[in-house]
Amino acid sequence: MLDMSKFFTSVTSDLVFLTLVETILWFKATFLRKLRKEKRNINTRILNSIFQQWGVLANTEWNISGELCSGVALNATVFDIDTYNPIIICECDNSTCHITQLCRFNRKVYGLSVVGVIPDELWNLTHLTKLDLRQNHLTGPLSASIGNLTQMQYLGVGVNALSGKVPKELGLLTNLRSLSISANNFSGPLPPELGNCLRLEKLYIGSSGVSGDIPSTFARLQNLTTLWAYDIQLTGRIPDFIGNWSKLTILRFQGNSFDGPIPPTFANLTSMEELRINGLSNGSSTLEFIKNMKSLSILELRNSNIFDTIPLNIGEHQSLKQL
Repeated sequence: MLDMSKFFTSVTSDLVFLTLVETILWFKATFLRKLRKEKRNINTRILNSIFQQWGVLANTEWNISGELCSGVALNATVFDIDTYNPIIICECDNSTCHITQLCRFNRKVYGLSVVGVIPDELWNLTHLTKLDLRQNHLTGPLSASIGNLTQMQYLGVGVNALSGKVPKELGLLTNLRSLSISANNFSGPLPPELGNCLRLEKLYIGSSGVSGDIPSTFARLQNLTTLWAYDIQLTGRIPDFIGNWSKLTILRFQGNSFDGPIPPTFANLTSMEELRINGLSNGSSTLEFIKNMKSLSILELRNSNIFDTIPLNIGEHQSLKQL
């Protein structure tokens, strides 16, 4: 015979257990919602603090007082580059949103006449993939905390007045595709750690203030297509390993303190479209290396100790427009 008292006790225990589980799940869901909201609020507070320090006013369509990652921030296709500067772009995954781009869409915070140092809060936006601060009046050093931005792909701080050494922590940004530090007041050598950025395709360091030899670790930058390194005090010989950068299409080496000759390995750079080298000291070069550069449109070799005649096959360089 069924013992009803035990039956009801068992049912009651099961109901209590289920209620307890539901309560725990409810608290967990509530906690996660609050946590996600708090993270979004942190992003908002960080960005508002940065804008306040820079004296920047965002477009009224940015919801910078509340849910920043909403509206136009989630739709990168709506931007009119004459209306939005800066541009804030967010990406969301499973209800968690992060600021991923702070820039002027596809170009330019760019050309905003921002004055002063880069606020430390910026380095807490660790999901940024694109940051464009070019053509402002930024001063002071580029913080070592930039190494926090490990998801960064496109970083531009060119045409400012940044100073100090180029931080070695840039080598932690192994997702970098493009880096621009041109036209600044940096000093000292290029950090060898930049050779860790194996995905790097475009490197702009012209007029940046750096000096010294090109680090041997740069031999690993096999994906480089563009290198602008003009009007800086790079010294030593032009490295032979540059001839192994088979994807290189643009190389600008004007206004440095290199010793010649131009490495014979440059003959491997058959994708080259624009080659500018001038002011080499010592050593003489021939033009044999340009023989297979059939895609060249600009060739500039002023004051480079070239001792050779124009190659007989120069007529095969049908894209050549400037010599």
